[in-house]
Amino acid sequence: MQPAVEITKRGDRNFNSYVGVGDGTWRYAREGLASVAQCLQDAAAALGREFSYATVSVDNIVIGSYPVAVMEHRAVEVADELQTKLSNRRARCFA
Repeated sequence: MQPAVEITKRGDRNFNSYVGVGDGTWRYAREGLASVAQCLQDAAAALGREFSYATVSVDNIVIGSYPVAVMEHRAVEVADELQTKLSNRRARCFA
């Protein structure tokens, strides 16, 4: 079972992060984080070493599956990639 991480934007520098483990309920939540990168690091810390990969969604759009260790140690790079993929998907929806 692969866990899920949901990141939602609440303001310019206000994000919430939720972690679930496959049964549809969120097992961990953290509100008021300053960036997507902080959300990724926080979610990775919550997941620990028990899980290798997690599916990441941003604003209810599934972006992809990422190694938990990469989410933790290269959070800024993953956050940039998530934002790029999200922008591309939104552009295709409105094209």
